[in-house]
Amino acid sequence: MSADTAKIPDIFPQAKLSHAFYHQNVPALIRMFKVSKDQARAIVATCPNCQNYQIPSIGTRINPRGLNSCQLWQSDVT
Repeated sequence: MSADTAKIPDIFPQAKLSHAFYHQNVPALIRMFKVSKDQARAIVATCPNCQNYQIPSIGTRINPRGLNSCQLWQSDVT
């Protein structure tokens, strides 16, 4: 197959293929492939391997007493 007849995939399928192999995060997909934030989120959200590593939302069970960053946080390790 020569370079003239080689089919280059569109950007979105190319980003999907790259994510399937390297599992980049949303900002990396946006930067590398110039896809929209919604498209990059859709790619990551539909990847079954990446669903195991989702970080929980900061809004629940964290900062229970209203502490902000750069304030003293205390934790009990037993």
